[in-house]
Amino acid sequence: MRPATVADSSVFICGKGFEGEVVTVPGVEGELLDIGSRMRLQISGARIEPPSRDALARARAGAERTGDAAVLSEVDLELLAKALELSATLATDDYALQNVALHLGLRVETVAQPRIKKILKRTQRCPGCGRPFEGEDCPVCGTTRRKRRGGLL
Repeated sequence: MRPATVADSSVFICGKGFEGEVVTVPGVEGELLDIGSRMRLQISGARIEPPSRDALARARAGAERTGDAAVLSEVDLELLAKALELSATLATDDYALQNVALHLGLRVETVAQPRIKKILKRTQRCPGCGRPFEGEDCPVCGTTRRKRRGGLL
């Protein structure tokens, strides 16, 4: 039996089909703005269910570890959590979501874009003084933060 696939909104926007059980989270339905993608969700037979609190906490922790938490939406975190909960493949074109999923050992299948080539850990460095820091402003020189790609995990 093929494991479940947790589907991001791009699955229904592009109309990609999957063998086996397809699951998504309630927030994905809200992201589908056009009638075509809403219809594809309805006829896909996908189960729509929220993740458990425990799985959501694990997804948030994984996103924090990779530095992707700032760019992932609540729906993205719920998709990640549902994939963790079901030990399922995550179907998404979102690169930050793919990064966290791969870091957590999940299988990823893309929809219309290529898969990420490297698993990254994003770090914050001050653009003014170059020191690593957490938060919005550098505690040393006061410069506002920016994202920077780090090395492989």
